Amino acid sequence: MPTDITMPKLSDTMTEGRLVSWKKSVGEQIERGEIIAEVETDKATMELEAFASGVLAEQRVKPGEMVAVGAVIGVIGGGGEAPPPAGEKPAPPPEGARQPPAEPPAPERAGEVPERVMELPGEEQPSPVSAGHSDDTKAAPAVRRLAREQGVDLARVAGSGPDGRILQEDLERYLAKRDEEGTAGGAPAAAAGEGEPLTRMRGAIAKVTGEAWRTIPHFYETVEIDMKEAVEIVRELKGSGHDATYNDLTIRAAAMALGSFPLMNASFAADRIVRHDAINIGFAVAMDDGLQVPVVKGCQGLSLAEIARQTVRLAERARSGAITQEEISGGTFSISNLGMFGIDEFAAVILPPQAAILAVGAVAERPAVRDGHLVAAKTMRVTLSCDHRVVDGAYAARFLGELRRILENPVLMLV
Repeated sequence: MPTDITMPKLSDTMTEGRLVSWKKSVGEQIERGEIIAEVETDKATMELEAFASGVLAEQRVKPGEMVAVGAVIGVIGGGGEAPPPAGEKPAPPPEGARQPPAEPPAPERAGEVPERVMELPGEEQPSPVSAGHSDDTKAAPAVRRLAREQGVDLARVAGSGPDGRILQEDLERYLAKRDEEGTAGGAPAAAAGEGEPLTRMRGAIAKVTGEAWRTIPHFYETVEIDMKEAVEIVRELKGSGHDATYNDLTIRAAAMALGSFPLMNASFAADRIVRHDAINIGFAVAMDDGLQVPVVKGCQGLSLAEIARQTVRLAERARSGAITQEEISGGTFSISNLGMFGIDEFAAVILPPQAAILAVGAVAERPAVRDGHLVAAKTMRVTLSCDHRVVDGAYAARFLGELRRILENPVLMLV
């Protein structure tokens, strides 16, 4: 029997994806497990494996087209088997045939990082069809959304995709032509430079941070940490083959402190708080058009040197675009460091479903009082953003106190 190739759900926030390229041509033999296509999510580009052997019988989606999760993008046929036409509906089951009961969802195992704890808003439902709009118009959800935002009746747009499907570039051409000609009412086209469409990465950031800001009751606490000993550790390790940065030290110290304050390593989920045994710390990596948050998994069992190697590897993969969904998923706590840009202190937005994020500023000389004398001291300011549904101020303050104690005594991280 033919096997449908569908757009997979590769992250808990993914509602649609873009087909980047086909790796097989129609008529080519495919073996189960072979890479047949590349798809782009809102976070990364992933390879799509075949789940059946056979011949690639159809490519229903062109490279560059946006597709809803679960939509059929191609068909694998058995030996010499012809797939049904794209528009043909499958024959209904015999009358009286009983559908098997749906399987109950698998129970969540204690200590396991939930794949989805806080639901982010899914694709908004289309508004009732107004005059001139057709429910039968073939277009991906992203194209429909853009059409709604721009006030476009998709029935007026000529589609160049399979079976007349309207692609994003079709709609963009229509909008460009409309702007050039002006609307029927004589309204002027938008002035150049007035706005630009969001990239997929910027759109994902807008969605996640916007929802976090609306739904998570943030509170903030800031401490200043004496980094004299940490500066010496970084200097001594430089060139030794075990180099470490201030960010690596902070990740290691945070992992140790989280072990003593497990609520900081938890998630809020509807009517409960989920604690995680694994300490998986994400760290923000700046990109040209946004940021990625690779995750160092199992930090509770990693040495400083192992953490340093992981951060170098993951940051390089993020900047090169080779990062995988697995490498940016499953975080239980996050760190955002802007110290390298000379930022003294700032507050970061919590990344759902995590309960906290640590914003790290620059290590710099600042005035400090030591034994009654005013001196110049190397210090670093950190600000902890917390979800008040999970932790309270005193608990967060004790966590910050432990973090400061470890960073001011970095030898604790070397044992």
